[in-house]
Amino acid sequence: MCRRILLPVALFHATLFYPLASPADPMARRAELQALADAQGEAAIPQLAKHLDDPHPVVRRTAVRLLLGLGKPAREALVGALANPDPVVRLPALEALCQWADDPLPFVEQALNDENVSLRVMAVRRLAALDPRPENAVALLEKARRDPSAEVSQIANQALWPFRRDVVLIRDRADHDYNVAVVQTIPLPEEGWKFILDPERDGHTRDYFKPAFADGGWRDFAIGKPWQKQGVEHIGVAWYRRTIALPAAPQHVAVELHFGGVDESAWVWVNGVYVGAHDIGPEGWNKAFALDITKEIVWGADNQITVRAMNTAAMGGIWKPVQIEVLK
Repeated sequence: MCRRILLPVALFHATLFYPLASPADPMARRAELQALADAQGEAAIPQLAKHLDDPHPVVRRTAVRLLLGLGKPAREALVGALANPDPVVRLPALEALCQWADDPLPFVEQALNDENVSLRVMAVRRLAALDPRPENAVALLEKARRDPSAEVSQIANQALWPFRRDVVLIRDRADHDYNVAVVQTIPLPEEGWKFILDPERDGHTRDYFKPAFADGGWRDFAIGKPWQKQGVEHIGVAWYRRTIALPAAPQHVAVELHFGGVDESAWVWVNGVYVGAHDIGPEGWNKAFALDITKEIVWGADNQITVRAMNTAAMGGIWKPVQIEVLK
């Protein structure tokens, strides 16, 4: 007499549906994949990998989720997932490979060529976080710096930016226990500036900020109004330079360079010394800011001022007055 044997549900799926059936209902295929992974663990990897190409997104995404749950043994299957047409499959595969691979840079480089911006953003963030940063990672960041996505290029530019400045304005210092007032204001001339576009965003590598840089080939320009109102239609980076003569030194405790507004970000040098930045994103376009230049300014002499400005939409440039404020 035949005896009926009842199998556990998971084992039933693992035996009857290996290889998996292809029912019309994608939810059924999804359930079978889950049961297969539960029953066979790492042994299910080849079958899960096959279903990364399932015609239904729910099944593909379930397959990649289950592969991720199996950890490092699923690495080879996830390498193939980077070429999957579904970006929701590619994205978690890239994240896992960046964590598990001995050398994640080949996968990062592949992702930098991906049509999906989210993958390129993840890739460039991985590069930016590397410390120390090998030469091939620097080369990839240079490539990402020219990405058509403003988000990707901005992350790369920030990672490659060599200048640092961390100075607290005297009016903001917690250890400064007496009142500080502006005792003299020296407006910077609006006319007589030199200006150039920097579509490659590499002017700092060309010494645009150095006092001795020859800017005779730059166009004559003004501050106090956006560059679009001076006939320049540009989204990106541009540079301003001007030399100003200052009188003899007044009595002071600090000197600040005050900008009424730069649309939308600015990086500033005084006499070739980097004095800081205003870079808080698009919302910074109409916010005034000040930078301490107490040590960099030279009284009774000519002083060279350079501003690197960037916009990511609409108007751009130094569109409000700039002045030196003497504090006492």
